[in-house]
Amino acid sequence: MNLGTSVIGLLGLFAAFSCPAAPMDLPAAQAAAAALDNHPQVRAALARLRTAEAEHARLRAGPHEYGLRLATQRRNVRGGPDHTEWEAALERGLRLPGKAQLDERIGAAGVEEARERVGEARHEAARQLLGLWYAALQAQAEVRIWQDQVTLLEAEARNVRSRIKAGDAARLQGLQAEAALAQAEAQLAQAQARARAALSELNRHFPELPAPVEAAAEPSLPEGDADAWVAQTLAHNHELIAAQRAAERARLMAQRLAAERRPDPVLGLRYASEQGGEERILSLSLAIALPGEARGAAARGQAAEAEALAEAEAAIRRRLSAEVATHWLRASGAVEAYRRLAQAAEAAARHAGLTRRAHELGEVGLTEALLARRTLLEARLAAEQARLAANEAIARLLLDAHRLWPLDAHGEMP
Repeated sequence: MNLGTSVIGLLGLFAAFSCPAAPMDLPAAQAAAAALDNHPQVRAALARLRTAEAEHARLRAGPHEYGLRLATQRRNVRGGPDHTEWEAALERGLRLPGKAQLDERIGAAGVEEARERVGEARHEAARQLLGLWYAALQAQAEVRIWQDQVTLLEAEARNVRSRIKAGDAARLQGLQAEAALAQAEAQLAQAQARARAALSELNRHFPELPAPVEAAAEPSLPEGDADAWVAQTLAHNHELIAAQRAAERARLMAQRLAAERRPDPVLGLRYASEQGGEERILSLSLAIALPGEARGAAARGQAAEAEALAEAEAAIRRRLSAEVATHWLRASGAVEAYRRLAQAAEAAARHAGLTRRAHELGEVGLTEALLARRTLLEARLAAEQARLAANEAIARLLLDAHRLWPLDAHGEMP
């Protein structure tokens, strides 16, 4: 493969993912970003990021501080005068070469991990938002369809009552129409209760979001196969990147503990006054701890922890790969299922229309007309639920690939 072919291939892959079509029934990007910014889980992650930044500053400053030691004593000389003596010492540990650089890298890795955790928190909050948003849309769709059914059955019931008064219909037909209307009204009341509960839950979790507005958004599966979406998702997944940063930080900490087997020296400057001021003493001191087995054991333990985190990273990568591939298959299947159910709903609508006209002409009875209308209702409900389920699956696919809403620590798209 030559360079030109490689460039063309990369440009094609970028074009496939640069501007994917997001479902039109989603909240506005600005509203979603504001809701995610104010989510407690995200604010907690931002607070932990500030903690990591403070820890970075602490590591940069180093573990050693100046120490001041003061002492006084009374010297009693047999047969001579007594003297008051004193001394002052200033001490400070010194990091050996290489330890400061390791501390800086450890602190920076901690900050990067915390920043990725902010993105992970935004991602989880966005997943919750999608679930609650589409649950509310599902409930609203049920209310709309049942309301249409009630309206039609009310008109049918009035028509049957008029025909009974005119003697053109039996009372049994009136009972059938009234029973069908009562059942539809009960189903409407239940759907309205579910819609209120879904909207309430959405508002409780994300009060910044406006109420969902139904939009007849047709599902459209974005371009790219499962492998392409797996690669795109893994390249931006905050959970995976945070695990990589955690493993890197653990490796650096293992190196830092291994470096501690060479203890830092403590340098001191001492000034003393003895013999009542007759003697003035200025001295330098150097103290070095004698390392024991504990330092080596701590280094080995941290190295094992780094190895465990590296394996955890590999497990996360494997799990995410399987999840994304499975979700792409589900999204693809959901789009196809919607198309089939939409066709079924169209056929049921034609059948219900013909049956209604035949009923008006007296060619079929009310039972057949009500059954056809019930079949149409169920077909409409199934198609609408499939449409919203497909759009939710597509939105989740885009969200996991960071092609839907800003998910990083600064609320920006990658």
